[in-house]
Amino acid sequence: MEQQTVTMGQVTYELRRVFQGTRPLSELMAERLAQNIPAAQSVDGGDSHEV
Repeated sequence: MEQQTVTMGQVTYELRRVFQGTRPLSELMAERLAQNIPAAQSVDGGDSHEV
């Protein structure tokens, strides 16, 4: 078991993880966060060529 505190902006997360394998906790967390990031959207509202 590994315990870690992560602060993002004004929010603090306390993580307690139990895992098996050789991957470090930071790598597992980065992978999990990347899975939750929504796809990028166009700033101008779409694929149209209007100005």
